[in-house]
Amino acid sequence: MKPVYFPFTYINDTVARDLYACFGQVTVYQPGAHSIPGNMQRLAKEGVLDLRTPVSGDEARLEALIKEYKKWGELHQKSDMAFLKAIGERIPFFDDTFSSQLASQIKKIRDENYSKEKPDILFNARLFLCLAQDYDIMQDGINKDLVSVYEMEKKLLEGLTHEDEVFFSKNTGSSLQTADDPGKYKIKERIEAWTCLMSKDREKPRFFITGSRDAFDFVIEKAGEIKEVINLVSVPVCAQANIMNKWRNMFIEQVEGLLKDENFQIDEKIFNLPAVKEPESEISLKIFRIINKSRRDFLNNILEQKFQDVMINSNGEINKSIFICFLESLHPTS
Repeated sequence: MKPVYFPFTYINDTVARDLYACFGQVTVYQPGAHSIPGNMQRLAKEGVLDLRTPVSGDEARLEALIKEYKKWGELHQKSDMAFLKAIGERIPFFDDTFSSQLASQIKKIRDENYSKEKPDILFNARLFLCLAQDYDIMQDGINKDLVSVYEMEKKLLEGLTHEDEVFFSKNTGSSLQTADDPGKYKIKERIEAWTCLMSKDREKPRFFITGSRDAFDFVIEKAGEIKEVINLVSVPVCAQANIMNKWRNMFIEQVEGLLKDENFQIDEKIFNLPAVKEPESEISLKIFRIINKSRRDFLNNILEQKFQDVMINSNGEINKSIFICFLESLHPTS
């Protein structure tokens, strides 16, 4: 049982290790094999992440288009990462002419994809996810820089007298103001693009997890009838493997039971959380079962009719419940 992280293709170390503390290895999709973030490659080698690329090919086209669009962003927006916001609402990310209009906006890149009468929706989805991934990496870097400044400010304040500290606080205020939350930017388009990519995963996952409230709310709105099956208000995260491993194995066993049998009853022992004197962080998680709806119907509900080319068919798949988990860190992401 590997939960699939959605709807993002980038995940930072803190979130990845929080997920690992509860679920073990988590799957994160990649829109292309040409540019996997370095921290995620390292986490995959450590066994924390399972990086999966459901669709391959067209890597050169993706890379060239993204490179040129970054140059366009630098020229028109004075920022090498402004390209994602620069599109604004002027080009629907999945309308029939997305890739051709995008190409003509920069250096009129032309190839066989743009001359097709029928749009390549899957290519468009991968392109958007590549752009979104770069944006998320940039936002995460800003947050890390802000945390570093905040820590330096704290050390400086420790050496001041009370009077100096009052004066300093009044004139500077707090330095820790997080960057834009990527989870609040184009969440509908992110989920649609991600679902297109996920539709090509041969594993056919049924257990999905997110740390984005907006993504969770969007998906649950599409879900219809749901039932909460697990609610853990505060799980301590500890680096000591012997403390976390026993509880994690027990927890995963319960989740696997839910996936295999709709009548499975959760063992109350999962609420006996590990005793950690000084946890590195704490997380809360809720797991919901989507009732009376097949995996195919639920995912096609997200894609809607405009994505007929990538709509998911049953292919003999047995209709079983799917599960959505919302995991929230009870500490600032750094």
